[in-house]
Amino acid sequence: MLRLRTAPLAAITVLTATLALTACGGSGAGKVATSDTPSSTGSGSSAAASSAPGADGGRSMAPSGGSIGGGTNGGTGVGAGGSGHCLTSQLAFAVSPGSGAQSAGSQGVVTITLTNNGAKPCVMKGYPGVDLVGATTKWSLTRGTAETPSAVTVRPNATTTFNIFYLPFTKGSGQEFKPKSIVITPPGETHSHTLPWTFSSVLLQDGATHPGTYISPVGSK
Repeated sequence: MLRLRTAPLAAITVLTATLALTACGGSGAGKVATSDTPSSTGSGSSAAASSAPGADGGRSMAPSGGSIGGGTNGGTGVGAGGSGHCLTSQLAFAVSPGSGAQSAGSQGVVTITLTNNGAKPCVMKGYPGVDLVGATTKWSLTRGTAETPSAVTVRPNATTTFNIFYLPFTKGSGQEFKPKSIVITPPGETHSHTLPWTFSSVLLQDGATHPGTYISPVGSK
């Protein structure tokens, strides 16, 4: 009679457990990775890819209405919808009607109008440069008022002003000066505009500490 050799019970148990683990190990690990992956992983990976170099074909993307680095103004200090300083080339200069009138021995006032002919608002702040120019004399006028300059925004086709206060020449008062033109340089500018001087002679006080002829800041009335 043949005898069957039977493996110990403990060995059979270990073998059975090993086979069971081998059969289910691959599919079980995949389910765990899938179920434990946060739902935001996909969008996060997409964002990282779009910000990587070359992801947009080498173009830097910017929010609508602006550009990276300098805004829409190209770094000029003018933000979107903002205003830059007024250029001489975009201004129209004129002597206000009624200017120059004065009573004997008192100051006359010449009001200069500055009109923005540009397509956008512009800003001026401070005193303009003003020279009264005669045949042989040029007098750079001083800032003689107590007004504190403030920024003035001039919209397209709008006008702002400043004043030239002058002391007329009278016989025996001193040296007579006969200006022929007014040379005006707006605040912050280096280019000038010339207007004719059509008023009376001026008492020349170009060496005085407090002359009777001086200018006010832009924005004064």
